[in-house]
Amino acid sequence: MYTLVIVDDETELLEGLTHYFPWESIGFSVSESFTDARSALAFCKDHHPDVLLTDIRMPFMSGLQLIKELKQFPSPPQFCIMSAYDDFGYAKEAIGYGVLEYLVKPSSFEEIKQTFEKIRHVLDGSTPAMAPSSSFVPSNPLVTKTLAIIEKKLSSCTLQNIASELGVTTSYLSRLFKEETTQNFQEYLLTHKMEVAKQMLTSKVGYKNKEIAEALGYQDTQNFCRTFRKYWGTSPQQLKKEQGL
Repeated sequence: MYTLVIVDDETELLEGLTHYFPWESIGFSVSESFTDARSALAFCKDHHPDVLLTDIRMPFMSGLQLIKELKQFPSPPQFCIMSAYDDFGYAKEAIGYGVLEYLVKPSSFEEIKQTFEKIRHVLDGSTPAMAPSSSFVPSNPLVTKTLAIIEKKLSSCTLQNIASELGVTTSYLSRLFKEETTQNFQEYLLTHKMEVAKQMLTSKVGYKNKEIAEALGYQDTQNFCRTFRKYWGTSPQQLKKEQGL
């Protein structure tokens, strides 16, 4: 059984998800549930759950702030958001934190079931959770900071502006990055973007190609689609069709 923590300030919804959803039938056990993110953060520091399911807008600390804090842990959980705010701005920020799924309230029984079956496959190791950056732990702090900037500014980061932000030369950072990751910066960035694009396309949110292109920094949607096809060997539309979306 994989352990799950649920955070939502809607008491009735939280009660229903915690006690009446058949989590064990899909391989999960609810470790604890909370109505506020700060209590959830304190619990997760000590208990290290496998998955966090959280709302976004809550008093004192938002779900995105909670995820940001947990991302700093050596072994953070997988993340799933369930929010009534079907706002692409929130979803775009969530992508930068490595959120696997974004469920929009009210979510049906089947939507939650299918989403967590997918997350279970990720935990089982049969589906990649994120691009290689999420599991790679560099030894050099400059590379660690570079990877963090990529996650935070995926739509706008370049080797040049990251080097400037870190106060080093582009050539030095490029050489250091390849030594640590075995990939040059552009290869790594493309891999990461294409993994994120695939996650967005197969999520339950129903992202449009234009929205994905914008989130990943492509000014032209057709350019994004061509890049995606070249990388994955299939178009975004065909992938969604194959996934039954």
